[in-house]
Amino acid sequence: MNAPAIFPAKDSDLGVHSLAREMQAFAAAALSPPSFPPDAPAGDGHAVLVIPGFLAGDWTTARLRDFLAHLGYCAETADIRFNTGPTRGLVNKLQSRLEALHEDTGAAVSLVGISLGGTLARQLARANPRRARAVVTLCSPIRFPVETPLQPFAQILAPLHEAEWMAHLEEIGDPLPLPVTAIYSEEDGILDWRTCLQDACADACNVRVASAHTTIASHPAAQSAVAHALARGAAFISGKP
Repeated sequence: MNAPAIFPAKDSDLGVHSLAREMQAFAAAALSPPSFPPDAPAGDGHAVLVIPGFLAGDWTTARLRDFLAHLGYCAETADIRFNTGPTRGLVNKLQSRLEALHEDTGAAVSLVGISLGGTLARQLARANPRRARAVVTLCSPIRFPVETPLQPFAQILAPLHEAEWMAHLEEIGDPLPLPVTAIYSEEDGILDWRTCLQDACADACNVRVASAHTTIASHPAAQSAVAHALARGAAFISGKP
């Protein structure tokens, strides 16, 4: 496979201009976070592991975790200060985190990932079908290569990435044996939104919201979609033989 990330072409809607727009949106949302959606279904108390995106940390998932806790879920951090991509240390940390939550609660864990965090969540669920109950991705690429203005950072960090994980990059978009909801935005200024779409079926759906990439986790429509996805995951679990 070629490089997993490529820099946008000159005539692309993505680039330095869209990156600047994303930073403005992020700053505005941080200064004045929107209210939680009023129509979200209540949670059932199970653990939800929230994974931050590329070049981000757990602090960027705080608003989403507060929302999930507000609904009654046990919202947990991934214990990531700075997501440098699928390094061996980060992949092992996520595996250990999922194993610990599954053992502590005695139940399967939902995985919610933002951007690259969702990409990581899909592979984590694929490797742990008995420990994961549902996956929700927010502006997460699953088709490669990805067109993004963050390509220079991805290129710099690429030598640190786990070779075995990267070898399965083309499988990330393959179906999973559990409910998966992919939330995407055509206003995404970080990556081509088309790379976030999965093949729709009974247990896999794509949900469109109108949000910047960097503010997707605090957007009320996206939060509502996450809540409904987790509720569908609970119905899937209860319907298993």
